[in-house]
Amino acid sequence: MRILAVDDKALPLRALEDAIRQACPDAEVTACENAEAAMAAAQQNAFDVAFLDIQMPEINGIELAKRLKLLYPKLNIVFATGYDDYMDTAFSMHVSGYLMKPITAEAVKDELQNLRHPVLPEAPYRIVVQCFGNFEVYADKKPLKFQYEKTKEIFAYLIDRRSICTNGEIIASLWQNDISDSYFRTLRKDLADTFKDAGAPDIILLHRGKLGIDAGNLSCDYYQWLSGIPSALNAYHGEYMSQYSWAEFSHAVFRNADYR
Repeated sequence: MRILAVDDKALPLRALEDAIRQACPDAEVTACENAEAAMAAAQQNAFDVAFLDIQMPEINGIELAKRLKLLYPKLNIVFATGYDDYMDTAFSMHVSGYLMKPITAEAVKDELQNLRHPVLPEAPYRIVVQCFGNFEVYADKKPLKFQYEKTKEIFAYLIDRRSICTNGEIIASLWQNDISDSYFRTLRKDLADTFKDAGAPDIILLHRGKLGIDAGNLSCDYYQWLSGIPSALNAYHGEYMSQYSWAEFSHAVFRNADYR
């Protein structure tokens, strides 16, 4: 787990860092004394959790949290402050937690065990797929950008099916057969090119008239849920690929059957 700690005062920052290390000895902790240093660190490395003081000069913790969230939408923000005046503002931002100083290892440990966005086990994968909630794809922890939204939907369908699918099956499911061959060929190319550019060309299996994925080359919360991994079980809150109506059929099957 990668954790960012930010406080503009040296002694509270050291106390916060010590509490984090006691609560999570295996964590990689980066301590910063101002928002500028924190943003520079975040641009170099992706963090799972950020513990932020609020009252800081120039850029306060509220503004820093907003900027960090633009970089990493699933970053867990925990405010660590000596004031309770900002609670309403903090929770309107859907942060993970709000700690009052002095910060203890016990309090930090409790926050890490109840994160808003559970941190899945580290895996040697560059591509991470999120199926619970909205469907999202990350390359090196940053959102993967597809040229076409429909390319992303094709990839979602392949993840959902967990098998090689014919072009005809994909077209029937996503377009009810109302799509030109040339447009579909463009989407196939975009799918392959996107993962090639992301440094993961082996993810997509291209065959004549068929498409598939190599699940062994990616990390996916849904697949981990099916395997019974505890952190993935905690990550499921009743939503699955929410932006795609066709996904509700699969969702209903595994939800009702408690399919694991």
